[in-house]
Amino acid sequence: MLRKGIPVSPGVAVGAAYSILQVFVDPQGKPLAADEVVEELERYDLAREKTVADLKALYQKVSSQISPENAEIFRVHQSILADKAFTTKVRDRIVREHCTARAALSQVLTDYTSLFARTKDEYLKERLADVRDVIVRLSGHLSAVLEDEEHHGPTGPLIVVADELLPSHVVLLGEREVVGIVTEAGGQTSHAAILARSRGIPAVSGAQGILRQVKNGDTVVVDGREGVVVVNPDPESESAYRKLQREFFDLKDQLAENRDMPAISADGEPFDLLANINSLADCRAAEAMGASGIGLFRTEYLFLTHPDVPDEDEQFEA
Repeated sequence: MLRKGIPVSPGVAVGAAYSILQVFVDPQGKPLAADEVVEELERYDLAREKTVADLKALYQKVSSQISPENAEIFRVHQSILADKAFTTKVRDRIVREHCTARAALSQVLTDYTSLFARTKDEYLKERLADVRDVIVRLSGHLSAVLEDEEHHGPTGPLIVVADELLPSHVVLLGEREVVGIVTEAGGQTSHAAILARSRGIPAVSGAQGILRQVKNGDTVVVDGREGVVVVNPDPESESAYRKLQREFFDLKDQLAENRDMPAISADGEPFDLLANINSLADCRAAEAMGASGIGLFRTEYLFLTHPDVPDEDEQFEA
């Protein structure tokens, strides 16, 4: 299956699909027995209480350390949780379909995605990201995935597949071997695009419908030059793309051959070759490529990738 999208970070990568949606919000799950429904409703209510507590604590911390304006997003998320229609949708799914709370959340997210897709109001469309982030938090409290994520999902070279790469997700990428990124939403300036380019990871955005057609472990090809994504390619195509992947790596090695030579302009003037970084991993990569220092440290990533809000000592340490 081939999908066209927007090329946002060059290169070719082949790996196992790692669907963010399937990691956070399991749409599968076995049907519940009749006597398990009440217990599942209680689990959902407990997860909701924990999520409310999280958001209240985050609001207070961000409000006091940064500003009430910056903390307002957590009030928005609280209002979503307080919406009776939202909770009723989830609980009704659990009762009527005997599905797990995580599966119910997945279905509710699908419902909201379809609903928001029909509106032309850009402000309302942006609110879908808030709904998604709330569902991610709820689902995290319904499973051990946030605390013990290394034991979930495929291993080895991974192609991260997401509707969009949210700050909540970046923490979980950690030290995993991510070789490609595919998102349904976003473009050249999206969070996913910036992250991919900074790490030299091939990426494609705007691949509509990809989440419905990929499951964890599927072989996925990301062609960040042409904006093409291929799911479960035939052996001949996979072989051809793996050849392109090797050629891309070889090209990067060739470009790095002079990394230890001094940076001197054509007319003999020395200059500093500095790198823009988001993280320590970027710093290591920049050093390996011969950078002599840091030109720009995107400090907002300390906040975007932190499960809470980094205090002054953590920021200083970074």
